[in-house]
Amino acid sequence: MSIKERIIKKRKELNLNQTELAKRAGLQPPAISQYESGNRNPSYDALVKLSHALNVTIDYLVSGIEQEENITEPTEKVLLKIFQNSTQQKKQEILEYAFLSAGYQNQLNFFSTEPKQYAKHVFNVTLNGEFPIDIYKLAKKLNLTIIIGNLESQAEALLLKNNNTIILDHNQKHEARIKMTIATMIGHYLLPWHSQASYYYRKQGKSTLSTDNIDEIEASSFATNLITPPEILEKDLNEFSSGNISLKNLKHLADEKYKVSLTSLCNRLVEFDKDRFAVVNSSEFEVKKVFSGSLVIKEKYELNRNSKAYELLSTPSKVEELREGRVPANIWINDSENDGFLFESSIYNPTYKSVLTLLTKL
Repeated sequence: MSIKERIIKKRKELNLNQTELAKRAGLQPPAISQYESGNRNPSYDALVKLSHALNVTIDYLVSGIEQEENITEPTEKVLLKIFQNSTQQKKQEILEYAFLSAGYQNQLNFFSTEPKQYAKHVFNVTLNGEFPIDIYKLAKKLNLTIIIGNLESQAEALLLKNNNTIILDHNQKHEARIKMTIATMIGHYLLPWHSQASYYYRKQGKSTLSTDNIDEIEASSFATNLITPPEILEKDLNEFSSGNISLKNLKHLADEKYKVSLTSLCNRLVEFDKDRFAVVNSSEFEVKKVFSGSLVIKEKYELNRNSKAYELLSTPSKVEELREGRVPANIWINDSENDGFLFESSIYNPTYKSVLTLLTKL
């Protein structure tokens, strides 16, 4: 079953038409129509919204659980029948041939259709649960060579599967971002059905949240679940289940414990509680990027002058600066009738002259 079929199935189970699903997810009806027709895949950001609206996980929408009755392609049905009726030894031979055809080196001897489960296996078995993740140690265990090269700004990294090599662009400097980059490349390397000879990371600067490429979404899912293991992360995020949430506390957690970027950890917080949080990136007094579940934020709008983000951009500091406090919800939420409040925690980055904002529903 494909992504479009899973969306249609869950929408019909909830007795929603495309317009109703779009409204519930904070998307446009034409987008739902395109997703369900298969003309385009939803981006990761859209998958977060759809998972909330359909009351399913992102993993389900991306990977699902294939059942024999859901397989419609005749050749796939025949292959499944051959596999099911084979001896254990013959199954192993078929699997090894499939791996050989796909150019896959079965180093893990682990089988699943979910990237999240591969990440869990790598963390618990390959790395023996060692935390925080040493991504270079993992690459070495997998016989992957990491080299620095000039990708001429075409991408931040390139995986050459047949050569067991990851090339990092020489312009990459931020260690947390490099860690996520390598983890994503390892995801492409380890997921058996990722059968291309090479994979790029953030090709031509494309955001990982806006991509609609399923392989990229799956590799990103592997990376985030590896670097921020759910069994550890959920215990920390439970501490943010109530009250005003400050980026100051999240930044300490990101820097000191997980060794990841603040944006990455904030995005995980949104996934953890889609009803309560939203992450906004802004610069030049405009909302540039939004990552949210049920909170429908005014994306591509000019920043409201009463927001903390606007204040920070109005008086830019030469050092990182945090401003936070309660603000009227209609400053941010795309609903003029909303008369509630949000807690806004915004931090200014002087290097990029931009603001990262975490919004908490009160």
